[in-house]
Amino acid sequence: MNFEAELEKLLAQEGEPLSASALAELAAAERELFTEMNKKNADLSLQLEEIYDLVKAGDTRILQEALETEKNRAGQLAAAVVGLCDILEDFCAYARQSGSGDLEHQARLLWKNSGTVLEGCGITRLGEEGECLDPAIHRVQAAVPSEFPREHVTQVLQSGYRYLGDVTRRAVVVVSSGNSVSCSV
Repeated sequence: MNFEAELEKLLAQEGEPLSASALAELAAAERELFTEMNKKNADLSLQLEEIYDLVKAGDTRILQEALETEKNRAGQLAAAVVGLCDILEDFCAYARQSGSGDLEHQARLLWKNSGTVLEGCGITRLGEEGECLDPAIHRVQAAVPSEFPREHVTQVLQSGYRYLGDVTRRAVVVVSSGNSVSCSV
């Protein structure tokens, strides 16, 4: 018996009205059908939630793997840039020793401009003459008497670098063993 068809007949006053027991039987069948549909919907809803959770976990794993890959690539690129900076630093040292004022001036400008470019990429050059010794960013190669106060950098032998806040290489420096004020680090 189709509940909707019977209801439409009743509303249209077609056919004989159903008896109370027939209506009860029809309502019980429809209730059973609705109960079964609700159960199936609830099961389907649970299955969809489980699938969503699996997809979500899968997406997270894939995103984490992609992020790790990109971090590795960025680290490799930063290491390559530091290698190029080492070559540039060697060139600047050569320019200072060459005796050519023009070459030294050009090398100094190149060094300064390269530092600006590095900063824009999240790479900070570490180690400058005159700064106070900081073991977190400096590795002391030697201590020599100089006009600088004690524990101040007198010469940078190799620049250090910080990439996105982490020191990737400390600067190799010569510090003053001077006779006056020392740093308080």
